[in-house]
Amino acid sequence: MSPRTTGGQNVVTLPETPGRRLRRRVIWVSASVVAVIVALMLVLLFSPLLAVQTITVEGNKLVPTKTINSALAPLKGVPLPRIGPAQVKDLLADQPSIQEVVVQAHAPGTLEVQIVEYAPVAIVKNGSKSYDLVGEDGRTLSTVAKRESVKLPLIDAKKSAQDPEVFAALTHVLAALPASALKKLDHASAQTVDSVQLSMTNGQKVLWGSDERSGDKARVLTAFLKDKNQQGVDTFDVSTPDHPVTR
Repeated sequence: MSPRTTGGQNVVTLPETPGRRLRRRVIWVSASVVAVIVALMLVLLFSPLLAVQTITVEGNKLVPTKTINSALAPLKGVPLPRIGPAQVKDLLADQPSIQEVVVQAHAPGTLEVQIVEYAPVAIVKNGSKSYDLVGEDGRTLSTVAKRESVKLPLIDAKKSAQDPEVFAALTHVLAALPASALKKLDHASAQTVDSVQLSMTNGQKVLWGSDERSGDKARVLTAFLKDKNQQGVDTFDVSTPDHPVTR
C-alpha cells in the first residue's frame, strides 16, 4: 500500500479484502445470471421461432376434429410457452362434451391437444330427425341422426321434460353400468324415482328400483350377464342387491 496526500494529510489506501472481493464477484455473477434468464424468457415468450404452426388433436369422439381445429385457430402463431390448458379449454368452452384438455408442446412449433370427453350414458329423441346423447348429469353432449348409430339405451323424452327428478335417476343408474352392459340395453324407463326399469335388446328386463346403491346393483347385474346359465331368464330383479332374484 502507498500513502497519498489529501489536504496536506497523508491518507493510506488499504487493499481490498478477500471477502469484499468475493462478494463483489458474487453480485456480478448473480446479476449476469439474472440478465441471461430474463433474456431467455423473453426469447421463449415472444420469439417467432417457437410459434405454433401445427395443432394435433387426439381423444375426441363426440366433437369433430375439424370443429376443434377451427376453435383453436387463434393459437396459430402464438409462442408455445404462452399456451396452457386453461387457454385451450376457454376456446373450447362452447363444446359441452369436453370435460378436460391436456396440452403438450413439442418444439419447434407443434401443439398437441388431448381431449377428455364426458361419457354419454343414454340417448333421447330430439324432435323427429335427430337424437341427443346425454351424460350422467343429463346434459346434451352431442347429436346423432340415427338411433342405430350408437349402442346406448333410449330414454323417453317426455319423461325428461315432465319430471326432471325421474330423468336424473335414470341417468345416474345408467352411469353406474359398464360400457359392456350399456350396449346391451334397448331403453330405460321409470314412473317414479324408485321404479327404474331397464329393457335389454334381447327382451330381458331388469328391475332396478331407485338409484341408491347403484354401484352394487351394477356389479350384480354384470355378474348375471356374464353367467351363461342366466340366458333363459326373463327378468333380473336387482332392486335389493344383497338378495337379487331372477325369474
